[in-house]
Amino acid sequence: MRMMRRGMAGAGLMVLAACGGGSGNPGADGGGLDGSLVMDGGLTEPPVAWLEIHARDLWGQALPESQATLRVTRDGTAVPTSGWPVIGVPLEDAGSYAIALEAPGHWPLEVVATFDGSTDADAVSVTVGASGAGQGISVARGERTIAGENVPAHVVVLGLRHQFFSAQGRPARRGNQLELFTNGQDAWGSVHDDILAATESVHMSTWWWESNFEVVRPLETHVTLTETERRANTILGTLDQTSATKRILVGQFVSQDGAISWLSADDDIRARGDAPDDGFEFLGQANETRGVFSFQVDPFRFSDRLPFFFDVAGLTFDDEPEVESTVPPRTVDLTEWPISIDVPGASYHQKFAIVDDAIAYVGGMNLRRVDWDTDEHLVFEPRRMLFDSTVEERQAVVDHEELPDNGPRKDYMMRIQGPLVRDMQDVFATRWNHLLDVGIENAENASDIVVPDVAAEIAGGIQAQVTATLPEPFWEHAIAESWLNAVGMAEDYVFIEDQYFRVPMLEEVLIERMTEVPGLQLVIITKPVSEFTDPGCEWTHRAYQTLRTRFPTRVFYYQLRSFDIEVTFGIDETEERFTDIDVHSKMLIVDDVFLSVGSANKNNRGIVYEGELNVAVYDATFVRDQRRRLLGLILPPGTDVSDDAWITQLAEAASWNDFVFQEWEDEGGDISLDGDPLPENYTPLGFVHTLQFRSPDECLIEGVGADMT
Repeated sequence: MRMMRRGMAGAGLMVLAACGGGSGNPGADGGGLDGSLVMDGGLTEPPVAWLEIHARDLWGQALPESQATLRVTRDGTAVPTSGWPVIGVPLEDAGSYAIALEAPGHWPLEVVATFDGSTDADAVSVTVGASGAGQGISVARGERTIAGENVPAHVVVLGLRHQFFSAQGRPARRGNQLELFTNGQDAWGSVHDDILAATESVHMSTWWWESNFEVVRPLETHVTLTETERRANTILGTLDQTSATKRILVGQFVSQDGAISWLSADDDIRARGDAPDDGFEFLGQANETRGVFSFQVDPFRFSDRLPFFFDVAGLTFDDEPEVESTVPPRTVDLTEWPISIDVPGASYHQKFAIVDDAIAYVGGMNLRRVDWDTDEHLVFEPRRMLFDSTVEERQAVVDHEELPDNGPRKDYMMRIQGPLVRDMQDVFATRWNHLLDVGIENAENASDIVVPDVAAEIAGGIQAQVTATLPEPFWEHAIAESWLNAVGMAEDYVFIEDQYFRVPMLEEVLIERMTEVPGLQLVIITKPVSEFTDPGCEWTHRAYQTLRTRFPTRVFYYQLRSFDIEVTFGIDETEERFTDIDVHSKMLIVDDVFLSVGSANKNNRGIVYEGELNVAVYDATFVRDQRRRLLGLILPPGTDVSDDAWITQLAEAASWNDFVFQEWEDEGGDISLDGDPLPENYTPLGFVHTLQFRSPDECLIEGVGADMT
């Protein structure tokens, strides 16, 4: 199962190129190793040797001088330094220099550089203490021109490991503009507008594609629009309105171009892939992961990353230990079905888009009939009808006579501008160009993608990271590492809103951290699972039982429900219409500082072998604002979301709604109002309800293995 690596988890040059500076050339961050760039403090006489220290992160990026602190001391006395991110220290007499580098959100690092007083190439030795475990420490030898003469140079490059972001993943880049969409109406409306403005290219990846998926559904006119008018608002109709080159990548099931590859895409999009030279290309991709294999995230050498951020010409690097992942290895068994079978059960589940190499989207929404709703999550929403519905059928929903074809849906999508867009494009190009290399169906009608240079940072922008799960032959697991890191750092709360919560790998870290931190609370918003048909029922119920048993006062499970009434005739004419909201979200927030959202569900498959894509954000202001915002959408209208007591606010809202739900249950779901307003005790507020599961042995279908749910 272990094949050639092309992901950032190793040191593959293709993905490491994604670490380049703004111009795509070494030295773009001003920290080149050219002696002319090194601050020599205006020395008039050359020293015996030169110590050159680089203040960087574990990807080789320069740390911002406004945030990081580097201290150099000799025999306990501070040594004056100048320059950033390259700091020069003249060496004269033998002695030891203690170097300490720290920055917010990173693990601090201390090393000792000992100089023997000579001009030998190995005159400086570097000693690393406990703080160096898992950090980036590269030592190189060369020469520098100081005060007009060449002197031996000893270069120490320090790379701080981030406490939350994935070290194995693509760089956590600064200066990004992020906008989080909380519903399909706003998200797809924005995608629609950006596609229409495209001039060069539109690249889209989805797990499932329906050409007649309506990305725009105007409130005032949608019910009465003709089929022709609505077709212009579909994803295919939108793409047809731009002259930009379109490349569409859709997941397939079981095997590449196999017997059921047609399930996830329709005839209209496949026809585009069949037609050559029309500026509209389509490829399908299967994830053929199967069997039993050893899962381990590959280590990397810090020095292998450095050439992508500055010039290392003329330097010889010492041997150095590889940097290991924090993700524990495990044996993955994908044959644990009720009856022993060995078939591929994975997919490429990524949902993202890139427009003109300048704007990117990533989230959990497919281009599929169910992936559209508003923040109101109305029970009677005519715009959630199928494309082929008639005006009369839509009007019946408006009149509260019929329920729509699709129920309310909860999901997120992030719009991105800035340096991260290049990494999104790299993920798409990695998959796309690989398919061209192996020659899959329609590859002859598709063209290579050239990944652009990294865009300039946006002033005042946010630091974030494109994180992926990619199976062989790419082998990338940044989502897993970022999640485990974040939960392992949690002090106050972990908030999860997800389609599933059955992720033993994350649960292990949660249990460990909640045991270490007695005040840590866990809030999970998910949805009920079927005891009759869901093979993941056992692991869902097991997670609930384990967490609630161990931490009965610190773990909270909720589900979301919409509510409306339908007025009929006769006795008890007012009937309740409680409708479960399909929570399709993939959201993780920790302590108002870290947020991860995208396509990866909270299950082991999503962080081990499924093709997934998320964006991770480390920014206290942005994350706090999003937490307030998304809670405000589900709590009772008008709630001033607290920063200290929001968990209590959720509990109180759920308690009231549970009471109202039971009131309706006690009445058999209908009451008599005779035209009077709905009484308070029959009126839920917001969407939050308590969610409970039963014990694992009450699941009526035999479960599959822990890594397959």
